[in-house]
Amino acid sequence: MSQVRHNKLLEIVREQGYTSIELLAHELGCSQPTIRRDIKKLCSDNLLQRFHGGVTQAEPEVRLGHSFKSSVMAQAKVAIAHAAVEHIRLIDSLFLDTGTTCEQLACAMEVLSQKQIITHNLSAALLLSQLETDHSVVVTGGVIRGADGSLTGAKTCQDIQSYSADCAVICASGLDANGYVLDFDSEKVAVKKAMMKASDRAILLLDSSKFCKRGAVKVGHLKDFSLCITDSSPNDPYQALFEEAGLRLEVAEG
Repeated sequence: MSQVRHNKLLEIVREQGYTSIELLAHELGCSQPTIRRDIKKLCSDNLLQRFHGGVTQAEPEVRLGHSFKSSVMAQAKVAIAHAAVEHIRLIDSLFLDTGTTCEQLACAMEVLSQKQIITHNLSAALLLSQLETDHSVVVTGGVIRGADGSLTGAKTCQDIQSYSADCAVICASGLDANGYVLDFDSEKVAVKKAMMKASDRAILLLDSSKFCKRGAVKVGHLKDFSLCITDSSPNDPYQALFEEAGLRLEVAEG
C-alpha cells in the first residue's frame, strides 16, 4: 500500500511543482505524519527535495552550496551588478535581496552617493560596511537561514513592513516558460514578496543560467517587475514572455 501511495504522491508533485504537506495529506486521504514519513523516504531515495512546509521534485541543481554558487557565472553577476548600479544611482532607498548577484551589487555600490539600504542579507550588509561610503545600512531581524547568511521568518517580514523604499532589488533561482519567477525556499520567497510590496518598483537580477530553470515557489510574474537585468539575451520564447509582460529586459555589457 505504501508503494502505491508513494507513486501517487510523486505524481501529485510532478503535476503541482512545489506541494504542501497539508495538500498531500488531503489528496491522499491520510495524516500529515504519514506524509512526512513518506517524504523522508522519498527524499532519501533522491526522488523529492524537502523545503519548509512542503516538497518539490529533486533536481541536481537544487540548493547548491553558497561558495559554489558564488563561483558560478561570476563575471556575468559582476556585469549585472554594475548595470544595476546605474538604475539605483538616482534613487534614495532600496531593499536588497539575498543571493550572490546581490552581493556583487553591494560591492558595486561603492561608486554611489548616500543610499538607505534595507536588507536581510548579512553577507551583503558586511560587504557594504567595508565600503568607504555614507550608505545607511539597516539589517532586519529574523532567523539565520543557510550559509549565505540570509534572515527569514515572521520577524523579517514584519520589519520590512515598517519601511517604504523606492525600489526592491530581487534575485531568484529560475524563470519558467509561463513567465513566473521562481525560487526554492518558501520563507525566502515570503521576504522577497514583502520587499516588493513595500517598494515603488522592483528590479529583477537574473543571470542567463536561470532561464529554463525551475523552482519550487512563485516569487511573482514578470509583470510584477519594472526591469530585468541579465547578461545574455534569452532565446525567442523567453523574449516573447518579456514582450507580453511589457517588461524591459536589459542585457548587461561585460
